[in-house]
Amino acid sequence: MKLFALLFVAVAAAAAQDPVNILIYSDSFGGYGDDVLTAVSNLWPTANVMAYHDAYTGPAAFNADMNTYGDTLDIIIMDCWCGFYADFNWDVMTTLYNAGTVKFYASCWKWASTPSCLANTMGVSGFGDVTTVIPHYSWDNTHPITAGITDWGWAEPGVGIMGSRMTISTATPITGWTENSTASDAGLCVANDGRSVVSGYTMAFANQSTAIWENVLGFIWNGSQSLQRTTWGSVKASF
Repeated sequence: MKLFALLFVAVAAAAAQDPVNILIYSDSFGGYGDDVLTAVSNLWPTANVMAYHDAYTGPAAFNADMNTYGDTLDIIIMDCWCGFYADFNWDVMTTLYNAGTVKFYASCWKWASTPSCLANTMGVSGFGDVTTVIPHYSWDNTHPITAGITDWGWAEPGVGIMGSRMTISTATPITGWTENSTASDAGLCVANDGRSVVSGYTMAFANQSTAIWENVLGFIWNGSQSLQRTTWGSVKASF
């Protein structure tokens, strides 16, 4: 009994441990794009955060840190919603995702190009453009990502880039671009590792951006495969 108690404490302590190394690229324009840093600071103030925003110098710096730190990274956040997506090393991101040691948040304004290798691996098979500001909806109100969020509305800073309708294969849709869930209108999706998130909904544009980032990142770090599969069953049944 004593051994069991010690093992339980050890497991609980490991589960509660904060991430150490977090690598971020997030576009920043017109006052949009900084909420991810606020959310990370709120959640994990002692983490080593390597964050880049500049569309011209950021990709090279991000790629260099990704190569240097590799699978010692706890979380990679890729939020490229207007920048030079082709300058990032998506193959390395895909390799790290497949290795299973790094948790990901991945969003890109041009999923249907070079970045598709990562999205496909995470469980998304197709992409459609969102061409104007339209409503966004929670499809699973019981999921930690949607908890406490009352407004999924959004605006964009004038770059003319909106979002993507994700067609899912093995990912789990949590939000979407239609009021009722469909397999080809997903927004925020839990990837097929049960913990990472792949998205066609730009959280930088969201009215409750910081709160949504905190939910998503909290889930990424603390999520579980069993939660992902339970959610997937309930959402898929509605198609």
